[in-house]
Amino acid sequence: MKVVVLSALGNEAARRCIDSLLKSAPSTDFDLYLVRERGFREQTLNFALSLAGTNDDLLFVGDDIEFTPGWHEALVTNYCRGDILGMCMLYPDTDKVQDRGYDLVQVDDRITLEAMDRGARRGEIEPFGTRFCDALCGCFMLVKAGVFALVPGFSEEGQNRWGEFIFASQARQSGATVAVIDHFLYHGGQSTKSNPDKALSSISYQVERDIWQDIAQRYVDPADVRIRLRSGLEPGFRARLEDESRRMLFYGIGTVSEFLLNETQPDPARVAFCSGLPEEVGLEFYGQEVLAANQVDLRRFDCILMTPLYIGERLFRQVLLPRIPRGFVGTVSVVEVERLARDLVYRCRPLPL
Repeated sequence: MKVVVLSALGNEAARRCIDSLLKSAPSTDFDLYLVRERGFREQTLNFALSLAGTNDDLLFVGDDIEFTPGWHEALVTNYCRGDILGMCMLYPDTDKVQDRGYDLVQVDDRITLEAMDRGARRGEIEPFGTRFCDALCGCFMLVKAGVFALVPGFSEEGQNRWGEFIFASQARQSGATVAVIDHFLYHGGQSTKSNPDKALSSISYQVERDIWQDIAQRYVDPADVRIRLRSGLEPGFRARLEDESRRMLFYGIGTVSEFLLNETQPDPARVAFCSGLPEEVGLEFYGQEVLAANQVDLRRFDCILMTPLYIGERLFRQVLLPRIPRGFVGTVSVVEVERLARDLVYRCRPLPL
């Protein structure tokens, strides 16, 4: 098997990844290629193709992957189940699911990629063998040789974010199948975030939105989107947001904040916004200037809402909790979402201070 390790985080990360690869499949022979990151991921992938060729199956691996025992056996067992194969991902050193493949989903009037079962616990997932999906975590992706006859390379339109998605979309439109295997690896989620150019690495929705909209328009046929969901607010959460006596600080200016504001239309005078991302500080959002999270005066607020899903509590502990003033009487909550049939229901969970 030809394995291409994409090295973006430096020698130590590459060494850890390769060590876990070899230790978890000690009896398997690999033709191993270590490819240093070029300008951005799609350029790196195409350079890898020039080295390894396209006449054999290629397994692309990001250097933030930790292999787990049994992965190779699972790959061999399910080899015939798809033309492009991936595996499920856990957050490092946890049993928390990062993704079980990705599906195109229309949420209200917006098409997005949804990470299946993100935030669930590994033990909550029933065995499934494989499942077809629209995209995979690009940091573990086996591409069979025949796929390269359909799609010979990776489009740089992905801009260090969606090159693998575009590749998979083009392959599916040409008749190839994409599937995720029921085996979990650990994924750090950092290999494409190390680029010094924030236009190529930022996780900010404000930075990514226009790029994604263009890609979705080019490569996604709305008729092919199988899952359609509606967003709603848990009544108690709505009442808190609409309470005119509360001055609220929103941490984060992504899709969750946009939805909450559109649903409740609070007076701009009683809301403020902060971010831990330097590229968002100073932007205008809902008529307000976005503040730096490490500089905002928390005493001004009755309610702090951590809007980044799945990581809101961790961000609060790391960024805001050390700055909570003595005698603070406000509340801090993380926003969570639950999928109920075809509805996405947003609610908030208070955090102890």
